[in-house]
Amino acid sequence: MALSSDLGAPRLQPARAPAHLEVEEVVSPRGLEQLRGEWRWLWARCPGATTFQRPEWLLPWYRHFGPGFSPRPPWVVTLRSEGRLVGLAPLAIREEEGARVVRLLGEGLSDSLDVLMDPSLAPQGVRALFDWLARNDERWDLCVFEQLREDSPLLATPVPPGWGEHSEAREVCPRTILPWAAGGRLAAILSQARHRLEQLGPVRIEEANEGNLDAMMDSLFRLRGMEDATLQSFHREVARGLLAARALRQYTLHVNERPVAVFHGFQDGAHVRYHLGGADPDFERYHVGHLVIAHALEEAARSGATVFDFPRGSEPARYLWGARESRDHRRSVWHGPETKM
Repeated sequence: MALSSDLGAPRLQPARAPAHLEVEEVVSPRGLEQLRGEWRWLWARCPGATTFQRPEWLLPWYRHFGPGFSPRPPWVVTLRSEGRLVGLAPLAIREEEGARVVRLLGEGLSDSLDVLMDPSLAPQGVRALFDWLARNDERWDLCVFEQLREDSPLLATPVPPGWGEHSEAREVCPRTILPWAAGGRLAAILSQARHRLEQLGPVRIEEANEGNLDAMMDSLFRLRGMEDATLQSFHREVARGLLAARALRQYTLHVNERPVAVFHGFQDGAHVRYHLGGADPDFERYHVGHLVIAHALEEAARSGATVFDFPRGSEPARYLWGARESRDHRRSVWHGPETKM
């Protein structure tokens, strides 16, 4: 593994944790639950944080998938200043090919991963995290931070002296800048699809609320062919939590009161994030999936959002919506000149 970074971003000089930062670790599911309130407040103070760093996402993820991800307890690092939670790194240690690998909780289902750091102290908070990892280097061999956004402090903050690292761009993460308007071929497709659907009967788009959420999730699972009971339970719990936080963005397209397409996403700050969708194959020729995405884009712009994020991947259909490419990144760091993997 090369001892270099591909990012080209300016690097800060290594420094030890500021004296006013208290670093602690949380190593039990109960301890994680007890952080929920403070965690929410910290998330709200971090303008770059996504839904995938919220307690409403990661706590259900850990309950449903944590034991399978790593049989070890969670290894969550918190930073406090004068008793106030100012940083949180949701970590776990996995055994991989004989090495103890530190990873971020949420891998697999999340569209992005990261730590939470109060903007007043980043990247000092990440330096404090690295210093803490250095003081506990007998417990791990390698840190692999996946699915990092381009502006993540985990990418730009330097590692302690003598450590090795490697960073690389990974998956495409398309995004559309708002406001958005359909043009050319797409506008014609949407107009014709709506007209043809209306010939079949009444067409309406329903938004999720407390009364219809369970039925809308049923439609999502059916239209996606999602039969795994654990996945269903996880997504239901997340949807309820985000609905209560007014962050869920879910729409169902009905034709003759039959659900034929679902959009499932979230809003955090200026971003609306499309996470899951499903469409009835019997209505594929009517472009019902396109119609419900167009509605979500319009609602996103109406809400004041400025960015519409698609799920990871470079499927050609996403570029019909004027999507631009960004990429997530992986950064691997280790103590010593060589990795053990």
